[in-house]
Amino acid sequence: MSNDDEIIIGLNRDSTPKKNKKHRRKKKRDKRREQELQKAQMKERQVANDATSRKTKDKPNRKPKKSSKFFKMFLTTWVLALVFFVLMNLDICKIQNIELVNAGVVTLEQVKELADFEQYNNLFSLNTIKIEEDIKKNAYVEDVKVSRKFPNTVKITIKERTPRYMLQVADSYVYINNQGYMLDISVNRIEGIPIILGFKTDLSNAQPGNRLDLEDLKQMDQIIKIVETANINDIGSYITKIDVSDDRNYILVLEGERKTVYLGDCSNLNTRMLYLSGILTQTKNLAGEIFLNMDLNTEDAYFREQT
Repeated sequence: MSNDDEIIIGLNRDSTPKKNKKHRRKKKRDKRREQELQKAQMKERQVANDATSRKTKDKPNRKPKKSSKFFKMFLTTWVLALVFFVLMNLDICKIQNIELVNAGVVTLEQVKELADFEQYNNLFSLNTIKIEEDIKKNAYVEDVKVSRKFPNTVKITIKERTPRYMLQVADSYVYINNQGYMLDISVNRIEGIPIILGFKTDLSNAQPGNRLDLEDLKQMDQIIKIVETANINDIGSYITKIDVSDDRNYILVLEGERKTVYLGDCSNLNTRMLYLSGILTQTKNLAGEIFLNMDLNTEDAYFREQT
């Protein structure tokens, strides 16, 4: 054997242990990783099992809660029903008094007739919604609130409509409010409330509670402006009639002053009323006509005495 061969053999012997060591180290690392992976999987399974176990334990606890809640609701309902039954049969709760609040035109007798309280033998048997609906059948009633006052009183609070104008039908007068509701029909004329002429609503079948036609309701807005502006200038009380036949030339009748006013339309209304106030002061005790139905920026208002 040559010297070169011995050197080669010596190198092979030295390298073999190193390769084996590396292989063993790799094997150990792989084994540790596998063990760690198995531990992680076991931990996940344990967590899942614990969650399932908790759900299983919780289920039996929920049923008693539902049953308990249902029982409490049933018991509360039963107690309330019992209390209501007792109150419905107490003599102390029988209706003895009816208290009417804020009423002016509407009387207690009218309310009793509309609501028929005799059908309710007890304060707690009242159908307050139906009573309110019945009382609203009175055209003067704009709104009403019915409430119970223990032990035996019914409280009725009324908001009334107020007559602001009158419409003349033959020898009778139909009272209306600012919203055009017909409140009453009477042969008596109320002083201080102007009569409206020239309305288009058919009043042959006028009834309290009815309302003016849509076209006349639009005119109501202009009438309200006229009266309010006249009141601001302290002459509203002089107006006894308003003719709305021509919305380009409203006519005011001032019977106490013996004057007829041709107002024109409702433009520059405050200026027209200022002129009217001045002319009324200058023509006191004179009968005649006042003309305001022109462009007051270019023409002057004037008074023409009746001859």
